[in-house]
Amino acid sequence: MNRIKSFATPHKALRNVLGKFSLELGYVNFSDPEQLQALKARGNEMFRLLDDHVHTENEYTLKHLEERSKGSSDHDKEDHVRLEKTQTSLQHQLEGFTGKETADQTHDFYLAFSLFQSEYLEHIHEEESVTELLLQKHFADDELIQHRMAIMKKLEFPLLLLWMKYVIPAQSEAESSGMLSGLQKVLEKDRFTAVLNVIQLEMSAERVKKLLGSIQ
Repeated sequence: MNRIKSFATPHKALRNVLGKFSLELGYVNFSDPEQLQALKARGNEMFRLLDDHVHTENEYTLKHLEERSKGSSDHDKEDHVRLEKTQTSLQHQLEGFTGKETADQTHDFYLAFSLFQSEYLEHIHEEESVTELLLQKHFADDELIQHRMAIMKKLEFPLLLLWMKYVIPAQSEAESSGMLSGLQKVLEKDRFTAVLNVIQLEMSAERVKKLLGSIQ
């Protein structure tokens, strides 16, 4: 029996944006103002999603788990504190880049981010292989769905749009088709169009065509 997976969807989005930022960080010419600005823009989106995710987990997912199984959320919360500290430092460094940095300085930042990415990926892997099972043990699927709906309701549309930008391209066609079909039912037409527009910038034309065909 397939169970509801609370972490799978947001973690796919985070792996996506972390990977895109890492790729761009590796090739960007910091002395080129347009390239540097594009890197900062991608970084700002990444850090915004990371911020939202950690607070969502602490205030919703792990809070619920703690109520059913005291102490079960301690390890994840400790990881969050440690990772947030590194994340904040990286964000401040990125914001402070002017394009006059040396090659050694930008490479040091690249290495620091790569280490953070590795540690973050290990953290979310553990959540999906350990914490996810605890959620499934202590909550029925209908309860987990209620948790998910509560999280969705608290999202302001610009933040929802940003999540969709990185979630939809990172999922299977079946997963994304189901998600978009659900959004189509609850969003105003112009907002749903905005969702479609943003994902088209992140996906191949062939994938977009197939996905749109599956929800019409």
